[in-house]
Parts: sequence; structure tokens; C-alpha cells
Amino acid sequence: MLDLEDETPRSDETAPCMITTMRQGKQNQHGKIEYMGCMRNVDPVLCPLSALAFYFFHRWGRQGAQPFPSLRQPEDYYGHYAFPGSVRVPERPLSYATQLDWSRKMFQAVGIHAKEKSHAPRKQGPRLAELRGVPEAQIRRAGRWNTDAMTGVYLSYLPRKFMRSIAGFPQRGNAYFLPRAQEIPDEALCARIWPEVDVWLERMEAYHPDRTDNEVVRLDLAGSGFLRLLRTLRVILLQDSVVLRQRFPRHPLWADPLFNCEEYRRFAARVESSLVNVVTPEELTMQKYWPAQEAVAKLRHEAAIAAIKQATEIVRVNSEVVRSISDRLDKIERSAASTPPAPVWVPGFWAEPAASRRPRSIPVPAPAPAPAPAPAVSEAAAASSPPQAGVGSAHHAPPPPYVPPLLSLSTFYAGRLTSVAP
Repeated sequence: MLDLEDETPRSDETAPCMITTMRQGKQNQHGKIEYMGCMRNVDPVLCPLSALAFYFFHRWGRQGAQPFPSLRQPEDYYGHYAFPGSVRVPERPLSYATQLDWSRKMFQAVGIHAKEKSHAPRKQGPRLAELRGVPEAQIRRAGRWNTDAMTGVYLSYLPRKFMRSIAGFPQRGNAYFLPRAQEIPDEALCARIWPEVDVWLERMEAYHPDRTDNEVVRLDLAGSGFLRLLRTLRVILLQDSVVLRQRFPRHPLWADPLFNCEEYRRFAARVESSLVNVVTPEELTMQKYWPAQEAVAKLRHEAAIAAIKQATEIVRVNSEVVRSISDRLDKIERSAASTPPAPVWVPGFWAEPAASRRPRSIPVPAPAPAPAPAPAVSEAAAASSPPQAGVGSAHHAPPPPYVPPLLSLSTFYAGRLTSVAP
């Protein structure tokens, strides 16, 4: 089991990956060690790690299963097959005839008609990856169809883009997120599944060549790695079982005491609650929509910034204009308040506005003397002489110059207007 970095949206988290080694095959006839890995699938029904966990639980963990194998020395378990021809004889390999027979039965049960049976998964895997846009180089590395020196000698055997796509995640990485895996089961609940795992792993880690009370012959990397794999698989089994129980509620496996104990019920309730209120990381939400809209988003962003700058400039200019007009109006109002209204000439006299009238003494004019009789003028002379202004004409005489009334000294020094008796 390997923890892959740069797979989750958060930098402090890793993604579990099961690594397998192969020494022989159609593309490997010389015993070269080759590697391949798989991650947890988005769908627990299609998850290879979940399937392996339930297989080992059915083999060693359920009620009435076979006893857990001994790991005291490598000879006790090196000859056991993960998928033996018989669980009672784990040293016997699974024959090709058995694989073909079970493949045919599975295809018939789900209505799949295919010429290939045991070779169908190897053929359909690359096709699925191609449909999901996985590069051809990644598909070649996954199927070990590359024979060049760089791939065989210098590159790793983990085609990450292929692995992500097959597991149902985006190829770019940093998007590994499983809502059903947000709740971690308690150690007491995990210890109900393969409790021998913790015992043997503790014995291996406590081994020292100078001690005489070692309970294992030696610290075996393969054995300790298998035990760590089982510790991870039992967590996966508990997390996926909550979802699988909802999809297949009538499966006989759920009658096992493990899935009916109080610890499991509390854990299942927490998982179901977390699935109802899934909180997706913000980084994952952004990455989900950013690649498809990257170009459009950039253009819209630039256009929005330009529009904001233009609107800001227009607002600034309008604010200055409004401020200038307001200042001018204030000046006009102040000057109008300090300057009295101008008088108006009415034919015959100057009329002051009511607001500007000030009490003043009005002199009484002396009676005008009677006009002298005009000398007689002959009609011929009157007709030949030009008309005088204001006499026998429609035009009025221009108004006399306006003389403002004078204030008395007492009124001036008092600083206010007072009534003056006539």
C-alpha cells in the first residue's frame, strides 16, 4: 500500500493506492519485475480495493470463516495465493478453467455477450480509458505495451492519469475526494475485523536480531506490507459497507454480527449523515468548473475590469461637475442675499421691491405754478414745424436717474433700519 501525494485537494492529505508486482506475463517473458497500482473508485461497486476487502473478510473475517494464517515465518505464508483454487487449500493456484467458467457465468448473469471471457477486462480497460480522453502513452504504460528504454528503465510504472480516469476522477490530479470516506471508524470497531493483524504487526515491529524472545523469525517486508494493507482495507470495508447496504439491503453478508453491533450502528449513522450533508472542498469546486471556462472567464474578467474602470472615471468626472455647479449655486445664493433687489421704473416714478423698501422721509413737493398760455401759432406754421418730443407723440420721456434714499445717521450707527417719521 502506497500513499500518493498531490492527489487530494488538500496538501496535507494523501490517496491510498494498492501496488501490485508482476514477474511474468505475455509482455514479460524474462522475469522482469513490473508494477501497477489502483486507487479507490468513486463508485464502491466498481472499487477494486473494496472488492478485495470484502473478499478477505469473507475468507477470514466473517463468522464461520477460515482461520487467519500464521505469519511467524515467511515459509508459513509465502506459498499461499491471494486467489487460491480452494480456500481450504490456499497453496493450490486458481486454474484457467475455473477462471473461464466463472467469467462465463458472470457474463450470462448480467446479459453480456462477448467473444473473449477472461481476456475481456484487459481489452475493455484501454477502451474505457480512450473514451475518457486518456493519452495513448498512458494507456501503453498501463498495459505494459511500451518497449522503449525510457519507459522500461527510467520511468515509474504508475500511469497516474490512467489510474485517476479509471477510478472516476479527473486526469489533472488534486481531485481525489470521496464523501463516504470522510468519517473514520473507531479503533475498537476496526479491531473487530482481523484482530490478528494488529498482533502480528506488533510482533514484527518489535523484532530485533539480538533478542531471544522474538515471536517472529525475522522482520519480513512482504509480510509487514501485507498486514498494513489489511489495516487499510478494513477501514475501506467499513466505509463502503454503509453505501453498499443501502444498495443491496438483502445481501446475506449483512447478517454477520459485525454489521449489527452497536459500534457499527453509530459509525453507519455518522456516515449517512455526512453523505446527506456533503461538504465539498472549495478547491475541488473551483477545479471542477475552471478548466472548461478558463478562456471565457479570463475574457469576462478583463472586460469586467475595464468596465469598472470606465464607470469609475465617469463617476469621478460627474462628481467634479456636480461639485462645481454646487459651488457656483452657493456663490450665487450668497451674492443674492447680500445685494438688495434693484428698483423698477414704472412710468412716472421708481418703484422699489417690498423687501428693499426702507422707511424714509418723503418731502412734500410745492404746488407747481400754473402754466402760461401758449402763444398763438398759425396752422401753417404748426404744420411745417417738427413735432416736439413728448408732445403729440406716442413715445414717453426717458426716466430720470434713480437716487437711492439716504439713511439717517442714527439708523446707520445702530446697524439696523428704523422707522423715520415723515
